[in-house]
Amino acid sequence: MLGELELNRLFDRFYRADKARTFQGGYGVGLSMAKSIVEKHKGEITAYKKDSTHIGFKVTLHS
Repeated sequence: MLGELELNRLFDRFYRADKARTFQGGYGVGLSMAKSIVEKHKGEITAYKKDSTHIGFKVTLHS
């Protein structure tokens, strides 16, 4: 569930929202890399709660 999820922390390297997950793969850097790329292009990326089980991401690039 997304009830207590800290959306602003999703872009932190190695952050895992659900500590009880048994998934062992990955390093948790995907969203921090996306944020870095977007910021290099003078943009911003945000996460938002779409509903109780889905997260959306919005990227805005300025020209």
